Amino acid sequence: MNDWNICIILLNCAYTIWLAAFIAKDIAWLRRITIAGNIVVLPYYYFENETPLWTPIIWVCIFTVINLVMLFLIYLESRPIKLSDIEQKIYELTFKSLEPRIYKKLIDLGSWEELPPEVELVTRDSVLDSLMLVVDGEAEVVLKHGEHRYIPAGGFIGEQSFITGGKTYADVSTGKEATTILRWNSESLRKYLANKETLKDAVDLIITADLIYKLRSIEEEVDEIRHSQDLDVSLSHKPYSTHSTSKKDNNIEDEIKTKLKTWHVHDDS
Repeated sequence: MNDWNICIILLNCAYTIWLAAFIAKDIAWLRRITIAGNIVVLPYYYFENETPLWTPIIWVCIFTVINLVMLFLIYLESRPIKLSDIEQKIYELTFKSLEPRIYKKLIDLGSWEELPPEVELVTRDSVLDSLMLVVDGEAEVVLKHGEHRYIPAGGFIGEQSFITGGKTYADVSTGKEATTILRWNSESLRKYLANKETLKDAVDLIITADLIYKLRSIEEEVDEIRHSQDLDVSLSHKPYSTHSTSKKDNNIEDEIKTKLKTWHVHDDS
């Protein structure tokens, strides 16, 4: 078999490999198979004519490098996420409906703060520019008429202002012991979620579940606000997805609007 026939065979083998790449459903396999086809076709471009076909050779090399880079990025994105003990704790308490990689990106937007006891976090009737999460310890809430409530680890602070954009309705400070919080800038968080509708819906549902449980606890006059993980709301969909149009979610949304309206009227009386 002469060189000319070998080159033609290699060209047809490359076409066959590229065809298989187009059939592949997995993007990583598509890129791997494409690279294999690129390697197989190179001898044809180099030996088929007396002068190597440098233009297609260069472009095939460029395509190969691009696919190799993208494969490396896919590898980086597919590696298991390692969470610290405290990150894992908060994930289990509050964000277990999110895919761990998405959760990690979300908390990395915030800043961790270790605060001494009785540090003021929120002043009543003020505009709050941040959303906070109790990571360790607890936060003390003082309502208008002096009632005290306590937010445990995994509970949000300032979520009502984050949702409504309005002023705060209570004073909040760290408890009698040192407290660790995670703080997000509200504007930055909104911008991050703006183009991620599915993630935004999931985060909204998490925050809403937390807020409605706080309001229920206030109505029942319990000292410690129970955690939103006990709320009967489905957050266990596919990674960081939520069916915001489901009947249960709509019921929660209606309930929180009613409770907010009722509570605000009662609180200002």
